[in-house]
Amino acid sequence: MSTILECIRTVGRGERGRKPLTFDQAYRVMDEYLDGHADDDQMAMLLMLIRVQNETKQEIAGFVKAFQSRVPNLGADIDWPCYAGKRKNAGEPWHLLAAKILADAGYKVLLHGYHDRPAGRFHAEDYLTSLGIDLADSPDHAKLLLETKGIAYLPLSQFAPQAETMIGWKNRYGLRTPINTVVRALNPGGAKIGIRGSFHPGFQQLHAEVESEIGLTSHAVVSFKGQSGESEYNPKVSQTIWLSTPTGVESHYWTERMLTDIPTPASCVFGTDDSNLNMMANTVVATIAATLFAELNDPDKAFENAYQLWSNYCA
Repeated sequence: MSTILECIRTVGRGERGRKPLTFDQAYRVMDEYLDGHADDDQMAMLLMLIRVQNETKQEIAGFVKAFQSRVPNLGADIDWPCYAGKRKNAGEPWHLLAAKILADAGYKVLLHGYHDRPAGRFHAEDYLTSLGIDLADSPDHAKLLLETKGIAYLPLSQFAPQAETMIGWKNRYGLRTPINTVVRALNPGGAKIGIRGSFHPGFQQLHAEVESEIGLTSHAVVSFKGQSGESEYNPKVSQTIWLSTPTGVESHYWTERMLTDIPTPASCVFGTDDSNLNMMANTVVATIAATLFAELNDPDKAFENAYQLWSNYCA
């Protein structure tokens, strides 16, 4: 029996017989699919069955590992996925300014994402020009931009085109698949720091545990409930955030951190309304702090450094 049929039988049996894929099964079936040994309908069926039962950390990690053997390593410091986009009532994608400020501070930041235009959200790709962030047309171009400008946006189609096709299956089959979780962890920049925002409960822990399952020896990822599911921290809420390091996964409870007395820029690159500038400023600071927390593992120091970077930007 072929691997794909074996895996479909494993997850698709009756209630008492079915079970999730192991890491090795997930890796093998995705590896074979990417090599052309299974067709789209078979893989779509497998992913739908997995999604209905809720994907496990072993399944996602196995899928990610198969992709990572095919994606580039571009020498980034910070891995910044941009896949959800922001709902219009949640403000513009302010997290991009956080990424740009970190790049200006000397970090090499690789943004990567997929723009689901029919969703009608504010997406990173639509704001790159206003922030002076270049859209890379290839992995080599992204690497050059990281070396010369410290930041770049690399579309999913340029480093994992099969994953982009799989995301598009939502429009064909009417159901989101686990690939939306997979793409956030691909880390095409080979970065040592990662940020993961997600919307649905439970996925914050899942994203952190996936990194631990993959078993990278020098990679730290912070995972939290992001604005509209984007990699943007909401300073108005208290929540548990998850930190994955080579030593394991930890949970940390962060309380609301909304400052009333916070600098704002003389002009906003997003054209944010004056009534929303305080929220924008706090969001940028909190997002920078969450990112630095993955490096420092000290929330107070992370916020202190983030506030200083923001103050310098506004000066």
